Amino acid sequence: MKFSKELKAGVIAILAIIGFVILFQFMKGRSLFTTDNIFYAKYDNVEGLAQSSAVSINGLKVGQVDKIIPQRSKDGKIHFVVKVTVDNNFEFSKQSTLEIFEPGIMSGKEMRVNLSYGGVTAKDGDTLQSSFKLGTLGSLSAQVGPVKDQLQSVLYRVDSLMANANQVMNAQNREEIRLLLTNLNKTVGALQTTAGGVSALVGHNDPKLQKVLDDASVTMKSGKVTLDKYGNLAESIDTKKLNATIANLDVTVDKLNQVIGGIDKGEGSLGKLMKDEQLYNNLNSASTNLNSLIEDMKANPKRYINFSVFGKNNKD
Repeated sequence: MKFSKELKAGVIAILAIIGFVILFQFMKGRSLFTTDNIFYAKYDNVEGLAQSSAVSINGLKVGQVDKIIPQRSKDGKIHFVVKVTVDNNFEFSKQSTLEIFEPGIMSGKEMRVNLSYGGVTAKDGDTLQSSFKLGTLGSLSAQVGPVKDQLQSVLYRVDSLMANANQVMNAQNREEIRLLLTNLNKTVGALQTTAGGVSALVGHNDPKLQKVLDDASVTMKSGKVTLDKYGNLAESIDTKKLNATIANLDVTVDKLNQVIGGIDKGEGSLGKLMKDEQLYNNLNSASTNLNSLIEDMKANPKRYINFSVFGKNNKD
């Protein structure tokens, strides 16, 4: 059976097209002999993710990004729906997430399925939760940003400090600081001279210094002897007898206070003498009369004493 040239050319063209499609799908990483499940995830920013980027589970490539579809919401915001294909041999929970990540510094963005166990199994056409993980450079940039702001704040403060220092370090202040340093150098020199004199004095064992040290030693020994004597005296005191004496003295003072209190209240002879004004006046009057009698007896003894040698009374 003979085929025409046109038929042969058509068959060759069809085979070439099929081979091209197979090669193209192979180059994109798609398998022509398995049926893949399709899943979707929604992102506000895909961070450089491209079609045909690999999709992995626990580090194993199980699919690829099929399409990135931009969409506009009613409020005008743009977001992206990422369509991925995953080998149907892999089943996982619908609670799992599709995450965009960067496997290395020099590699492009990829996607992976972060497995979550339990719950309903994800089916073909389901929309999964989306997530995004910063790459190494992105993490560094995010960390460097706050540090850069702090560094700028520190530099601004340093600049302000330098400006204030320039204002303080004017000509007059610089001259005053120079004089201060000069005086400080003189003071240090004087201290060095004094220290040298003391070192020389101690080094040559000056007799006057030695005498002062000897006198101080004798004084300290005398003080020690005195303290020892007082210590022995304190040890020799019988504290029990001293306490008993103090207690007896306290009782005596209480009794004396009672007597004084009784006198103040008019009790007893002394109390009545202190409090009874009439008795006091009578005693005072009697004392006055007695003094007058004694004075009169001294002045006129014959008035009170009469005697006669012959036994006959003499009359004035």
